[in-house]
Amino acid sequence: MPRRSSKRSLEVIDNDDEEEYETTSTNNHKRGGGSNHNFTLSQQVPEASQGIPNEKPSERNNLEKMDKVARAKAVTDLSRLILFKGLEKEPIDRLKIIKEAGLNSMRASGAIFSEASERLRNIFGMELRRIPKYMEERKSTPAKCKDRYYLQNIASDYDGSHSREIHSIHQGSKIENGLVLLVNALIFCKGESRSDGSRWILGRDLYRLLHSVDDAVPGEPPAQGSSRAKSHSKCSRFQQNSLTPNLDALMEQFIAWDYFIKERATEDNFASQSVEDGDFIYTMGPRSAIEIGRKQIIYFCAEILDEEPDPTMLKEVEEDTMEEEALDEVFMEEA
Repeated sequence: MPRRSSKRSLEVIDNDDEEEYETTSTNNHKRGGGSNHNFTLSQQVPEASQGIPNEKPSERNNLEKMDKVARAKAVTDLSRLILFKGLEKEPIDRLKIIKEAGLNSMRASGAIFSEASERLRNIFGMELRRIPKYMEERKSTPAKCKDRYYLQNIASDYDGSHSREIHSIHQGSKIENGLVLLVNALIFCKGESRSDGSRWILGRDLYRLLHSVDDAVPGEPPAQGSSRAKSHSKCSRFQQNSLTPNLDALMEQFIAWDYFIKERATEDNFASQSVEDGDFIYTMGPRSAIEIGRKQIIYFCAEILDEEPDPTMLKEVEEDTMEEEALDEVFMEEA
C-alpha cells in the first residue's frame, strides 16, 4: 500500500490502544465493527484460482478399461480422503494423496483424481482449486505451493449469508477467520514490497501491531530456542479460559494451512530494516488469495480507515486479473 495509507494504518492501530476491533469476517462475510468504527465489509471477489489440469488421454483410456468395481472403489477412496483432509483445511498435494490412497501404481491416477474432484463438486458442492496464476509465477512463492490444491465451498453467496451461517456455528472459527483477515491487512499496509509484487512483514512488527489491538497478545514473537517457541505446537489455539488467540500456535497453524508463507529473514530478502538472528517474515499465502483475495483486503483496510480504496492497488489487482483472463483464453483455444 502506498506510504500515505501505510502511515495512517499504523496510526489507527498504534494510537487507539484502548479500542477493540472485532474482525470476524472472511471474504464471504459482510460485516465487521469496532467500538467506534461502524463499517460493513463489501462483498469482493477473491483471486481467480486455477482448476485441475486435464489428465493425459492415455490415463483416461486406462480408466475406461478398468473393471467397474475397481474403478468405483478407487474414485470413492480418493474422494473420501480428499474430503476428510480438505475439511481439516489441509493442503492437498496431488501426488502425495494419490500415493496415500494406494493409487500411485495405477496408470490412470490422474484421471481418477479428476473423477474424484468431479464427484466432490457434484455431491458436496466442494471444488479443488489451485494457486492463482499471478502467485504461481512469483519467484518468492515456494515450489511446494505450486502443485497443491485447496478444497473450497463453491456455493453462490452474493450477500455473505451462507458463509455467516457456516462460520457462526463456532466462535473460534469466526475469530480465526478474523485474525487471518487482519494479519493480511497488516501485511498489505506495513509490508515491504518486492520486485515480484509480494509484500512481506517482519514478525516482530506483526506481533507489535497485533499487541496494540489486543494487549493479551504477546508484543513480540517467541525467542528462538525458548520454551515458548518449542511448546506452541502442543498448545491450544486460544489462550486458557478465553477467546484471545494464541498467536504463536495460530500463526504456525495458518502457515500449515497455507494462509501465509513464512521465510527466515535475511539482509537479502528484507533490506528495509535490520534483522536479528531468529527473525522471520510473512506474506500472503495461496489459501488467503483464494478465499479472501487482495481486493477484499484493500476494501477492508479502506473501510477501517474511513477512506476510499487505494486506486493504485486496485489497478494492480485488475492488471493481474486481465492478464490471467488473457492466458485462460489462450489455454482454452489451444485445448
